[in-house]
Amino acid sequence: MNLENNDELEKFKSYMLERFLELERDSRGTAWDFVGLSVSLDYLASLTKIHVIDQRTGKLKCQSGSEYFTSFINNFFPEAYSQFTYRCGSKDLPEQMYRILRCGLAHAFSLYGEPSGRGRTGSIMIGHGVDNLIPAQKEPPRDDTVILNFIPFINDVRTALNNLIEAARFDSRLKERVLKRIRAQPPLQLILE
Repeated sequence: MNLENNDELEKFKSYMLERFLELERDSRGTAWDFVGLSVSLDYLASLTKIHVIDQRTGKLKCQSGSEYFTSFINNFFPEAYSQFTYRCGSKDLPEQMYRILRCGLAHAFSLYGEPSGRGRTGSIMIGHGVDNLIPAQKEPPRDDTVILNFIPFINDVRTALNNLIEAARFDSRLKERVLKRIRAQPPLQLILE
């Protein structure tokens, strides 16, 4: 199929929006809502993975998960995510989302993230309230955390999806990467012809 044709992008976007509606419709107010959303977020972020020059070897390599995931958050999510500042002064919410939601929740079924030390236990709490990106008012050790609530968060993931598809329409290299990935590994039940 011609990469200039946006039909595949639209089909993919519609498919993902339907999955988000399912998550919202079937929400039971549990952690499972965030598991499904975190897996979807990881997939969307992987669509943007590029090859970069390894600074040590000078050879071409794929971006690491942390690199493409945080880049996706910084480039396609609402700006509040990249600008969020923890009380300790850290402006690393995209990195914490990678460590806690992707590595922790989606890959290890835990909010503790990976044991590398870059993911701070308690840096992200999940809930089903009405607002998003709320600095938590808790006693230590969880006094420097952000609360992500399901409905506002899923809406921000929708925004990121829309921003990604819109950017791909005007950036042929991004479009090629996105389509190559969804053709090679389409998400569940999506078959592109």
